[in-house]
Amino acid sequence: MTHPNGKTDQIARKLLAYLRQELNDSRIDYDSSLTQLHGGFETFIYRFTLKGVRKELSKSLILRLYPQSSGTIPAVWESTVQNVLAEEGYPVPQAHFLCTEMSILGGAFFIMDFLPGEPMATGPMETIPEMLGKTHAALHNIDPEPLITSLNERGIDKNRCSFGYRLDLLKDSASKHPRIRDGVDWLIKNIPPEPERLALCHGDFHPLNILIQDGKVTGVLDWGNFLIADLVFDIANTILLLTVPIKHLASAVLGPDSASVDWEMVANLYLDAYRSHRLLDSTNLDYYRVNRCVNALMQGFEGQEIWQQPLIVKDLIEYIHKITGIRISMPD
Repeated sequence: MTHPNGKTDQIARKLLAYLRQELNDSRIDYDSSLTQLHGGFETFIYRFTLKGVRKELSKSLILRLYPQSSGTIPAVWESTVQNVLAEEGYPVPQAHFLCTEMSILGGAFFIMDFLPGEPMATGPMETIPEMLGKTHAALHNIDPEPLITSLNERGIDKNRCSFGYRLDLLKDSASKHPRIRDGVDWLIKNIPPEPERLALCHGDFHPLNILIQDGKVTGVLDWGNFLIADLVFDIANTILLLTVPIKHLASAVLGPDSASVDWEMVANLYLDAYRSHRLLDSTNLDYYRVNRCVNALMQGFEGQEIWQQPLIVKDLIEYIHKITGIRISMPD
């Protein structure tokens, strides 16, 4: 997608002026100017390099620019999450600049490191479950308190990071989509109690959001769906993503060889790998899988094409029916 408030060269000029002012140095320039990268749903993403800057900035960088309609909170949210996790040694891009003044580029933005590597899904299939499970368990082992403190310091209440808050948003959206109300009502009625210890949850943890190089994870990307919640919420999302959209889209995204992959087996091996690195009580796994299915259908209703594809929609509806007995109907 193209940013509505300017072509790439116009954004590049405005960004350079911002950086010169922030760094108080008019000699700073591009070594390579902005190149737009594709694939993001919520933001506009550009890669660039600078010259005449200190060492930590003299490398490939990423501009993550939000539409004006997103407001400022997502940029503050994601950059804070990434920086706290980077301090913990987790493989995320560190954010160097955050700007919530929308007049500069037409939306809030932050500038972060570009991390090397290719999506995990392009690597050897036999290595994916172990790397996925190990990296996910490492995230859930991190104490959430430092992040809660950092978010509070930036004016973001920790309740905004809760599953209950996300469920309230789903309930509000369901008022516009009657077909899905029964599923939302079931989620509200059957919400499980919170565990004693909550975890840092990525919310969209799958092999296309994780970079690898030389057999090692180099980066975990796209933290917009982050929550502090029951870790089973996060695991359920990963299983759903592996066994529904990736299963149906693998050939188109990863090439024809991936069509023969048994993604149900990949999901089971991922669970085994996770359990080898961290204890897991999977009592509420079905509940959170239903939650992801209902949210996916809602996202389809609201325009996300991936969740509008007939085979994917069919699998979502069938899983909801299997667990809840509720049959959600779709428009003819």
